[in-house]
Amino acid sequence: MAKQKVSIERPESEFPELIVTVPDSWPIVKLAPWYDVHHGHKLHASTMFKRHVKWFVDDPYTLGFNGGDFFENVIEGSPGIYSQTEIPDDQFKRSVEILAPMWNKLLFAIPGNHEARTFRRAGVDLAAMLADKVGIQYFPDYCFCTIKWRGLKFRLCAHHGTGAAATPGGQRNAARKDMPWVGCDIYWTGHLHQPMTDIVYRADYDQQTNKMVQRTSVIIISPSYLNYFGGYAAAKRLSPGSLGLTVAELQPDGNIDVSMHARGQRL
Repeated sequence: MAKQKVSIERPESEFPELIVTVPDSWPIVKLAPWYDVHHGHKLHASTMFKRHVKWFVDDPYTLGFNGGDFFENVIEGSPGIYSQTEIPDDQFKRSVEILAPMWNKLLFAIPGNHEARTFRRAGVDLAAMLADKVGIQYFPDYCFCTIKWRGLKFRLCAHHGTGAAATPGGQRNAARKDMPWVGCDIYWTGHLHQPMTDIVYRADYDQQTNKMVQRTSVIIISPSYLNYFGGYAAAKRLSPGSLGLTVAELQPDGNIDVSMHARGQRL
């Protein structure tokens, strides 16, 4: 981490909100959330994941959050019970170990549908338990996070994501689902394992001048760390998604730059 630390405040509110203040001395703020890691699955892309974890820990200006489905957690009655490399209890313990070196860079945690399997069957919220063990804020569905930095306020709407949209249009609509009722700069989900970044024009009122202003929003679906062939997605003929980490860079001029990577070699 940089010498000056990030301040995190959870105000008393009927909404699941968080206020994060980043030191003005930071030259840039990088957001790199962990979505759909699926640790404990036999197809988990462990080599890539370990490399990205090292970058996350070593980079002094990167922050993130747990976006859900961090571990596989296949229980009785859910699909893929033989695709696990270890039982859910061991997956949970290992997840604590993996997240421990990152705890001071993780802003919050939200659950995914895989953690929710245990809650539906037994009323035990494993995602909340994991957040408590690591020592980070937890929200059971959404988190509305305001990031204050250099006089700017970047507003984030984070959710794990829902649905089973299989087409690019359906996935885009799923990612925009919260836009009609909450105004944010970044709408971030995962779940679909299909990475996407979309820019949407929006108009808003400047509260000081009462004039209309343009506030472009960024819609992001993060990829996963789950390989394709030999798994549930391939069996169901769902399109394979790219692997890895999506990073949003907050700039001092108010812009938001989103980085995604693809292999350029063609044989």
